Amino acid sequence: MAKIRKNPKIRGTSWDVSAHPHADNVILNGEYEGKTLMQLLDEYPKQMLGNKNRSQMLRIAYLDARESLSIQVHPQNEYARIHENDEGKTESWYVVEADPGAKLIAGTTVSSIEGLKQAVAKDKIEECVRRIEMENGDFICIDAGQLHALGAGILALEIGTNSDTTYRFYDYHRKDVEGKERELHLAKCFDVVDTKKQCEKAAYPFDQKQDVIIMNREEFSIHMVDIDGSYCLKPNGDTFYCLSNVKEDCQILYDGQEIPFAFTENIFIPADCTELMPKEKREY
Repeated sequence: MAKIRKNPKIRGTSWDVSAHPHADNVILNGEYEGKTLMQLLDEYPKQMLGNKNRSQMLRIAYLDARESLSIQVHPQNEYARIHENDEGKTESWYVVEADPGAKLIAGTTVSSIEGLKQAVAKDKIEECVRRIEMENGDFICIDAGQLHALGAGILALEIGTNSDTTYRFYDYHRKDVEGKERELHLAKCFDVVDTKKQCEKAAYPFDQKQDVIIMNREEFSIHMVDIDGSYCLKPNGDTFYCLSNVKEDCQILYDGQEIPFAFTENIFIPADCTELMPKEKREY
């Protein structure tokens, strides 16, 4: 579980829902203790995913950026499957917390691949990127093929397709303890980048409106539920769900049990799960 900045010197990435070979969640308790999420998807595909297939599994993570992440691009499905034995990657970020003035990169001001190549050759890629200032509650979606980078001072919930393939354009010439810069993947970057890919942020503050659709597209759908008392989720066997708590501690009522659901936790809900009810945590 990713914790909100109790120690601002410790930041990183937490893959909270993941069934990827590079990071496979392990079940901690109950009947399936010790098994991985990938194993359960293999053994019970219909019960876990409903009518979705494995390529439609999602990856849910928290990113807490002390420094700006590298300027990068993700491949589309066809390219990733051929070259990386992986899925393509479309990802989205919901900003849980942002320092004043914090920005991310989404897209480029250069209109052609040749123009982008010239910027890289002259070490001027920072001069041709679109920077967008982000605030708490802002949301943005980054398509496969779009140049992007999460900026310093942003804690974001990342909802994305089940992929771990990233190609780096630029990493600010940062060096490791041995004085070496991280590897760049320029040939593959130029294979997959689309300079026409642009996006804008949208603001989704909490205002006690239940079940607001933030995004609904082929890769995944995102709903924001502002719990005013309680909310009932009724899986119908068609699809799985992932619940992410981005505000305050609450509880989930399920099968006669009260299950704590803490701020910044994420939960995978199988397609054949019976109804459950996230509910405000009240002190008496």
